[in-house]
Order: sequence, then C-alpha cells, then structure tokens
Amino acid sequence: MTYSLDTILQLENSTEFNQLHQQFHQFNPLKVLRVDQYEIRHSNVLAWLFDPNENHRLGSFFLRKVLMNLITKPENEEKIASLDYLPFLHASLSGAIVHREWWTGSGSIDLLIDIPSLNLMLLIENKFHSTESDGQLRHYYDHVHATFPGRTILPVYLTLSSDAPSHEDYWFLDYEDVLRIITQELELNRATIADNIHDFLSYYVALLEERLVDDEATMETALQLYQDYASAIHLLYANANPAKQKQIELKQAIKTLETFDTETKRHLLLIYNRKRQTIDYIFKTGGNILRQAFLEFVSEQHITTYAAHTRVPNFVMNEWLSSLEQMHRLKRYWLNYGLIIWFERKGSKRLKLYVEVGPIDYTERLPLLEALEAKDISFWKSGKQEGKKFTRIYTETLDVSDWTNAANVKDAMTTLFHAPAFHAFNAIVTDVLTDLYHVRV
Repeated sequence: MTYSLDTILQLENSTEFNQLHQQFHQFNPLKVLRVDQYEIRHSNVLAWLFDPNENHRLGSFFLRKVLMNLITKPENEEKIASLDYLPFLHASLSGAIVHREWWTGSGSIDLLIDIPSLNLMLLIENKFHSTESDGQLRHYYDHVHATFPGRTILPVYLTLSSDAPSHEDYWFLDYEDVLRIITQELELNRATIADNIHDFLSYYVALLEERLVDDEATMETALQLYQDYASAIHLLYANANPAKQKQIELKQAIKTLETFDTETKRHLLLIYNRKRQTIDYIFKTGGNILRQAFLEFVSEQHITTYAAHTRVPNFVMNEWLSSLEQMHRLKRYWLNYGLIIWFERKGSKRLKLYVEVGPIDYTERLPLLEALEAKDISFWKSGKQEGKKFTRIYTETLDVSDWTNAANVKDAMTTLFHAPAFHAFNAIVTDVLTDLYHVRV
C-alpha cells in the first residue's frame, strides 16, 4: 500500500466521502452538547426517563418496559426463577425514586432506583464507552445489599454490546434494548407525546442509531471508501489517535508519519478534526475484523446462506435449507428462517457461537423444540412456553488471542464450527428437521 499525502486530497475530493460526511453531519443538539461522548450524560438522560414524575409526562413507561425487557432477554433467562416478576406488569411504579451517582464510599453507582411497590432496588452500572474496573460490580452489589437489607436487589450491567459482567448476579441490558423501547414508544404514542418531548427523544434515538444500527447502504459506502482510500484513512486516523497506534493495520502508516514534519502532522490533525466521525466510521467499518474473518470462514466452509453483519455475522447450515424452506418464514428476523446461527464478540477476548430457534408459529415451534429435547438438546424449559419467541439451543465460547488479525479470528470460528460438540449438535438438528419435514419434500 502506497502512503502519500496525495491520497488524502483524493479522499477529500471523493463524492462518496462527502455524501457520507453530510449524512453524519446532520444537526443534532445532543451531539452539539456532546451527550454522545460521555457516559455521565447518557446516565442523565436515562435517569430522566426512568423517573415517573419527571417532566416528560410519560409516567412509568420506560421503567416498566426496562423491567419487562430484563425478564424476557435470553441472556437473563437463568436468573428469572429467583425473582417474582409478575407484579412488573401491573404494580404502580409512580413512587419510584431515581438516584444519580449514589456514593458507596468507594465509587458511585450510576443509577440506583428505589421501587417501593415492588420492594426492589434497581442498580444500573452504565458502560457506554468504558469497561468495569476490578471488583467494581461486586462492591456496588454488596453496598446496596448492606444498605437496604430486606430489599430485592436487581443489579444490571448496561453496555453498548451486551458485554458480559464479571459478577454473575448482574443482569444483561444493552443500548439496543434502550433504543428499541424508546422507538416503540415514539411510534405507538406519537399523538399523546408533547412535541418538544418527541423531538428530544427523536434526537436521542438518532444518536443511538449512529452507534448501533448499521444501515446496509451506508456500510457498503464505507467499505468501498476504505478499499479505495485505506492509506489516507490510516494516516489521518493514526496521526490523531496515538493511543491506537499499536493496531497492526496502522503499522505502515506510523512509519510514514515518522517521516513527516510537525507542520504536516498539524494539517493532518485539522483535516481529521473537521470530519472525525466520518473517518472513524470508515476506519471501524472497513477494518472490521469480525466481518472480514466471517467472509473468509463462509468461503472456506462453502456456506451458501449467510449475512456478513459487522457485529453479528449469521448463517444457516446448507443441510438445513430444504427443511427451513418448508417452515413458517419470518419477517425482520435474521435470514427469515426459524433457525439461525451467529458469531459474536463478547468482551475483549471471547468469540461466541450461538444457535437459536426464532419466533415461528407456536404450533410449529413446540414440536421442533420437543423433538430436539428428545434428542438430548438442552435449553431452558421456559423456551417451550407459548408466547416465548427466542430459544437458545446451543452456545459455545472460545478465547481469541489477537483480535487485530482476521486470520486468527477466522481460525477461532473454524474451531468452534468443527468442534465435536457442534458436529454432534448439527447432526441431531439435521435429523430432527428431516424427520419433521420429510413428508412435504
């Protein structure tokens, strides 16, 4: 790859680059206030939404929806047996008291919500950018337990990407859940929400969508720009982000920067600062190791039906397809099949493989789950309940030593895919699908 200043001029002159920048540069007052850059400001917005008596005049909708989401989230399924959650549906939450930055003697809890009607203390540790420090979650949990004896403690770890908490008692919650709850409220109750409140929440939704939602066309534009102008992106990004200079893809750019004088580096920084978000997005999307690794993986394994999503690349087994085509087809669910497999990065080191039965009609879902269970495929028993939409039937995790190397990540995918446990699991699922659907072939 050739590194020269000419490539930066070419990037700046690209129509696609300027169109992408225009898309990211739309006015949003919350970005002007830099709400997107600081966890404390996200916590302020959430505290405002959680408080039933705040001036949003939306009552307890957000608090109730979050409680219900915690119960129905698949990652929390093993915890629900210990909690009396039916009152979440009907109990009055108007007496809830929201505490911000609750001091524990050693650090502050981001959000502590006292819900007297449920005898519940909802403890939320918010990690929008940062990660937890050693012992932090345990200390917060122990403090609330000691301070409020006799109360039920519901500790929650809120992150951008469902990172796993170190403390086993903490429940999963991520900003995709927050985004979905607010979006649903805006769509269903537009007529009753005050205009200024609707505008504020719409701006907040737009801010979260920038971080969480990968529009296919936008992503493809970024990928093409990265392929065409990688050297320019690398120079601009590496010069402005000294802390990231150890990333392997920036190695050559760093060597080139060492030949530039101080004035040239200053100009590069000015260029970067004017279009920082656009350049960061191109760098993140184009250099997405998980997507690159997945595309190599499906090619090597001759998998024909897949979606190379940047965060959760997903696929189905070739041998399942004839049966899946006969099942109830789904809308707005992965590849629209009732079974899906996906990879996801969890935390800083782990790669996780999931298999899930999706929200197909119950008359078809129950026989499938019972047939799998009869073949010793284990899952939470609540997965067979009517109304249950998502049932995880297989998970396995593997540590990846180097997340800067696509080949390394691809090898981890291959290891999970060819593991004896997954091989045996796949054989059982294939047999079950064949038995259930062979009559209609």
